[in-house]
Amino acid sequence: MFVNHDPEYPIDAPDFNGNTLLLLAYMHGNAELCKALLRCGVCLATTNNYGVSVFNYETPTKQLLFSLLDSLESEPKWAEGDVCSECGAKFTLTMRKHHCRHCGRLVCARCSEQTMPILKYDLQKAVRVCQICSDVLTMGHGR
Repeated sequence: MFVNHDPEYPIDAPDFNGNTLLLLAYMHGNAELCKALLRCGVCLATTNNYGVSVFNYETPTKQLLFSLLDSLESEPKWAEGDVCSECGAKFTLTMRKHHCRHCGRLVCARCSEQTMPILKYDLQKAVRVCQICSDVLTMGHGR
């Protein structure tokens, strides 16, 4: 892959619409490229200029998303932003930012009420996770 040839390549760099390589691969249903990009350390939870991410992109099923979440082998980069990626609430002094420790998504307390250990990351104590990751971690992705 091109990252092997140029480790300095900005693999998470967005295009003029804010789309990353991962989001474009996801939009085209390219599971193998998505998984390869995740292995290279891209941020799973990046949102484009229109608020679209792998978590809310309209697809007939969420099978690819569940498969990507299930395939994560180490904690991904944490997303940045000013609003909850699940409900859209703006973060303030009283509405604190949190990150799902499984996918790296930026979420509010209400959208990340679940806590559980993530054994594949060697996190033995319960940590905050979003609802989607809670489902993947407890039931697997075979839906």
